[in-house]
Amino acid sequence: MDTTDNKTKIKNLALNGIMLALIIAVQSVNLPNLITGVIINSILVFVSLFIGIKSAIILCLLSPFGGFITGHAPVVLFPVLPIIAIGNVLLVVFIKILSGKATGLKIIVPALIKALVIGFGGMLMIQIFKPEKIADYLLFMVLGIQFFTAIPGIWLGIKLSEKAKANNI
Repeated sequence: MDTTDNKTKIKNLALNGIMLALIIAVQSVNLPNLITGVIINSILVFVSLFIGIKSAIILCLLSPFGGFITGHAPVVLFPVLPIIAIGNVLLVVFIKILSGKATGLKIIVPALIKALVIGFGGMLMIQIFKPEKIADYLLFMVLGIQFFTAIPGIWLGIKLSEKAKANNI
């Protein structure tokens, strides 16, 4: 392995660490769920397109638990965190699968898959675990907005990765 490969790996590892720190910081400041969701989705998409799918999957798996640790994700939704992680993974995997396709397709299909997996999977987990005093509006806010935060998040992540690549960052 030459030094260029090592430098690239070190740069990518550092950038991935920075993105994880950014995700946790965004979750910590208690922005509205819609804004936080867009930012997190854009980071996941950016990482998958700019650094690579493996790095993005790591962040996809960690980010829901970061939300729980920071208090962004309500405690009653703890059983749903693995479902959110799976939805995040599917989001970046389908963006990768659809690379080279029309931008609209790259945005709508992954957003829809993520929303369906998290929505139905989350509802199933809640039915199994039956957390006490969970309000319907909370379900909607956390599970129902996935599609609407994914669309602008995907678009922003694509644009950020294009800019980063164009500027040789």
